[in-house]
Amino acid sequence: GRCMSSVIRGDDNFDSTPPSHGRVFRNSGNITTTSTSLVDLTGASITLTTGANPVAYGTTQTTYNNSAGALIIYNIDIDGALQHGTAGQVQKATAAAEQTNLSFSGMSAALSAGSHTVKVRWFVTAGTGTILATAGNSHLFYAYEVK
Repeated sequence: GRCMSSVIRGDDNFDSTPPSHGRVFRNSGNITTTSTSLVDLTGASITLTTGANPVAYGTTQTTYNNSAGALIIYNIDIDGALQHGTAGQVQKATAAAEQTNLSFSGMSAALSAGSHTVKVRWFVTAGTGTILATAGNSHLFYAYEVK
């Protein structure tokens, strides 16, 4: 068989710095909102200093709304730009306080080199939206530079 190899020279602009990354993990107090317009999810913000690269992100969460038929809408905001359109990721409460997994992930387009803030934003159409953040059901948000 044939073997292919690569040679990296000093003038090939090889970026040996590790990718920038961040993680928010919470397990000591549920997070709630009654806001009917998009607001920051408390504590779910990560600032990264990146090269001219995309950023991958994700959140794992169990959520519910105490009002049957109400929606909880989530989005990722990078430097003021919503990553999942204006409608975002939607959870509908088919029954009051029915717990649902609304974990999601994604990746931005290439960003400019520099500092970037990645955060989770959310709102409800009625009632109170809750994300569980307990020892039994933790909330995790992460973001990392893709090189």
